[in-house]
Amino acid sequence: MGLLDPINPLGEIAVDVLVCGRAASRRCPPGKALRTANRSPFTVVVDRADDVRFTRTVLAAHHPAAGRVVIHPTVGGGDRLLWHDVLHAVADGRPLRAPSCAARGNTSAQERAARAALKAAAMHRMTVLRAHRIGWGVWADLMALHHSTGTDVTVVHHAELPVGLAHLLRHCDHRILTAYAAVRALHPPAGTSGQSCVDRRHR
Repeated sequence: MGLLDPINPLGEIAVDVLVCGRAASRRCPPGKALRTANRSPFTVVVDRADDVRFTRTVLAAHHPAAGRVVIHPTVGGGDRLLWHDVLHAVADGRPLRAPSCAARGNTSAQERAARAALKAAAMHRMTVLRAHRIGWGVWADLMALHHSTGTDVTVVHHAELPVGLAHLLRHCDHRILTAYAAVRALHPPAGTSGQSCVDRRHR
C-alpha cells in the first residue's frame, strides 16, 4: 500500500491514521460511521498475557466447511502475505484457484482475491491470530472487510492494545473481549454446530 492510498471506505489515507490520535479525536468519525446493523460488530480479542489457551481454542475452531476460518499470519511475512494466508485457509489444503495472483500480485490484488474467495466459500466468520504483528493499515482493511462483506471478522491481539490502535477502533462498530470464556463461546470446536451465545446477544 502506498503512503497516500485510501485504506478504508471512509477514504482515509495512511497519513490520516498516523496522525489520528487523541488530539485529532474531534475530526474522527464516530463508531456509527461503520455500523454493522443486525450482525455482530468487528470483534477484538485482547489476550494481554498471550495465553496459549486462547490460541489453541481459536485454532481448534477452524472449520471451512462450516463457514469458519482461522488465519495464523506467516511469521515475519509482513502485511503483504496476510491475504495469501487467507486464501490458503479458505482453500483448506486444496490447490488455490489463482496462486499467481496471491503470490505475485500487489496488496490490493491480493485483498480482492481474498474477498472473492471468502464470498465464494460463504465464510461467515474469519479470525486472525497474532494481530499485534500486523500493521494498522491492514487493521483498517479488516474493519472494511467486516463492514462491506458477509464475513464477521475477529482479530486476536496478544498484548495490551496501544493507544493509537484503540483510537483507530473508534472508526468502526466494535466490541472488545478479554475473558477466555467469551473467546471459547465465540469459537466452538470444529465439528460442532451453531452460532455462539456471544454472537446471539448482538443480533
